[in-house]
Amino acid sequence: MTHSDVAHCDVAVIGAGAAGLFAAIWAARSAHAVGAPLRVIAFDGARRLGAKILVAGGGRCNVTHWRV
Repeated sequence: MTHSDVAHCDVAVIGAGAAGLFAAIWAARSAHAVGAPLRVIAFDGARRLGAKILVAGGGRCNVTHWRV
């Protein structure tokens, strides 16, 4: 990704865990549904987007603790 790519995005999502990825997908699909062009970029501190999802719940995206 270049500086130019970031400068020309419409929505920037900071954090690409479960909530961040959901927000990015929701924004893109909502814009697509009404025919609006929208560029969405997701940023995360990990090397791969969604990396923490693989850690939580053994890869099954356990968002809550089993005791809750």
